[in-house]
Amino acid sequence: MFSTIAAWLAAIGVQPTHLIAGLAGGIVRALIYKEGTLVERIFVGAVGTLFAAFLTPFALLIFGATAPAISGAVGFMLGLMGMSFAIAFIKIGKDYANNPGKLKDDLGSLLLRVFNKDDK
Repeated sequence: MFSTIAAWLAAIGVQPTHLIAGLAGGIVRALIYKEGTLVERIFVGAVGTLFAAFLTPFALLIFGATAPAISGAVGFMLGLMGMSFAIAFIKIGKDYANNPGKLKDDLGSLLLRVFNKDDK
């Protein structure tokens, strides 16, 4: 059974160790992060797991790490980081639901800051 799942994950480009490391990070974060509904907490854990599964090879390539122990640690940390992004997006979505105009203004000011050349 596990070999079938591992083969399927390898076929889509995911190493099982990265997925498991991200899932472990998701479980830790779910135990620590007590805010939000059960669905939000599951979503946050799933995003962290996917974040680790797909970005760990990229991070290892950038840092030039090859040791399996480092691979698991990087996957774990990326899982935690992915969950922080998911929490931020949930908060942005809730803020948008409460005040749609504020998000439009915030995005407009962000785009102006990014694309305006400041000669100071």
